[in-house]
Amino acid sequence: MALPGVMRAERSQSTHAGLQAVVTGAAGGIGAAIVRGLIDLGITVHGLDRDRAGQQRLIAELNGDARYVAHVVDLADRADTDRVLAEVLAALAGRCDILVNNAGISRVQPFSATDDGLLDLLLAVNFTAAFRITRALMPALQGSGCAAIVNIASELALVGQAGYGAYCATKGALLAWSRALAVEFARQGIRVNAVCPGPTDTAMLNEEFAAAADPPAVRSAEIASVPLGRLGAAREIAAVVAFLASDAAAFVTGAAWSVDGGKSAR
Repeated sequence: MALPGVMRAERSQSTHAGLQAVVTGAAGGIGAAIVRGLIDLGITVHGLDRDRAGQQRLIAELNGDARYVAHVVDLADRADTDRVLAEVLAALAGRCDILVNNAGISRVQPFSATDDGLLDLLLAVNFTAAFRITRALMPALQGSGCAAIVNIASELALVGQAGYGAYCATKGALLAWSRALAVEFARQGIRVNAVCPGPTDTAMLNEEFAAAADPPAVRSAEIASVPLGRLGAAREIAAVVAFLASDAAAFVTGAAWSVDGGKSAR
């Protein structure tokens, strides 16, 4: 049997045309930036997101590029997720080369005020959906021969922050699970890595700022907590994802990549 590294070396000499990817949380923010990066490489991307209007905007931005296939789905709803997974699996026809579990939601809530409903929602979207989607796609990933899975965790999988207890727990679970998958599937040529973004200038983060008692002060404090002195850009996270999904990262698996301007190094 050829070694995974050998298979990747062979594929790196060809174009990316014909490669297939699945990206969750694809319609906006970091997810949309990931989609753009993969599409630019000629990869066909199946993008999953509950935001129908966001999907339509992304399709327009891509000028209707046929390499982007939008799927509207509520990842907190298992039945709806299973419905869309059946569509995606049929389209993939037995081979998936890249899976990016990017979908995530955040809620700022003191621990004592975090009820079961909020906990269940965060777990469902941030962790359980990624687990179930990966399980469903695993035969197609194995069909690639040299697939890459990239899970989007968070700096808060590495450090704690008040008001984010449930969110930290879900992202920590995603990171630990990524390491376990990396070990379990390495000999099958499937690499699994996690990216841990810091505060990134997206709609989700800006909504958190807007909900604060003093949005400008909270935004300034967040920026001040980053050694590089600014928020990240979605395209900067996407660039690391593209690297980890590529042949250039053929010897990288089980790693957590902090892309946070140095925040978790404090």
